[in-house]
Amino acid sequence: MRSRLPSLTVLTLTLAACGGGPASPPGLAYGVPDPASVTYLSGDTARMDIDAGGQSMQARVMSSATFATAFSRGEDGVRVSMTVSDLDARMSNPAGPPASADESGIEGPLVFTLDRKGAATVVSEPKVNQSAQQFFQPILLAQTFFPRLPGRGVSSGERWTDTIHAEGAQGEGSINSVSIVTYTAAGDTVIDGRSLVRITLEGTTDQTASGLIAGMDFSQTASGNMSGWVLWDMRRGLMVESYTDSEARGSMDVSAAPFPLGIRVRQQSRVKLQEGM
Repeated sequence: MRSRLPSLTVLTLTLAACGGGPASPPGLAYGVPDPASVTYLSGDTARMDIDAGGQSMQARVMSSATFATAFSRGEDGVRVSMTVSDLDARMSNPAGPPASADESGIEGPLVFTLDRKGAATVVSEPKVNQSAQQFFQPILLAQTFFPRLPGRGVSSGERWTDTIHAEGAQGEGSINSVSIVTYTAAGDTVIDGRSLVRITLEGTTDQTASGLIAGMDFSQTASGNMSGWVLWDMRRGLMVESYTDSEARGSMDVSAAPFPLGIRVRQQSRVKLQEGM
């Protein structure tokens, strides 16, 4: 989920959830998939409604990205290397001029390991310039791009719950996100001749973030709910598609504002495996 994916203020509220997979599971657990090199396409839209003392404003973010993703065996699980080969991200902001970024602002891959259940440990991060930092947050991506799995076989209707924690600094900003997500094995479906496992998800998230937006210092807190689904290919051990819809409410302090601003963020994220790559 996807999210991967939410921008400096908007994109930090993303709880994306997507899949990755085992080479030869037993059950739903992470291992090196077949094929071990794939491409994921992602798209995110987000809208932030801002209450500035009775005056309503909006910020919008739209982004699409292509992730060249390679899996290999690691000492502590599955090693994942994700490189942003294409990025088109744009944000309209009532506090300043529009912002944008492309893949030239991200240098090098994001490398992390996944244990059998999908808990991530970051090994190395790409170099991200200030413009791209508003849209691309490696720490959050590593923890939320792939779903948590039970690490065992499950039957239809079975549920499992995990806590996802993403915390760290990036450039002049920082993020601390704690989400509790419940997944359900919702049964099988057939798409383009492939039998896929459908996993639904729902959860809550609490997040704090700080950094720069439109050249101004900001800090924010927000809490909300999310829901969505993942399509998982058991034979290949790969996520084929995922979707998440999240909504959060909170407050934001901006250096140029004399009082805290109320915020409401709605975001939709989709990730899809590019077949034939």
